[in-house]
Amino acid sequence: MRMKIEISGPFFKCEEDESIFFSRLYSLPGYDSVVGKGTYLYLTLKHDSKNQALNQVQEICDFWNTTYKVLD
Repeated sequence: MRMKIEISGPFFKCEEDESIFFSRLYSLPGYDSVVGKGTYLYLTLKHDSKNQALNQVQEICDFWNTTYKVLD
């Protein structure tokens, strides 16, 4: 089973900043995919890592001053 998370588009200071953001998403426990649509990113994770991954998503969003919500 998978969990989908909607992240409001973060603002990046430079290419390196953007690269670090995405590398942090890619390294999340249970990472499956991330897709951009408009000003949102849709992150898909495997459910078995839910709690640990959500804590890390919160840290990432806090650092890049953006928000997220779990869609399913």
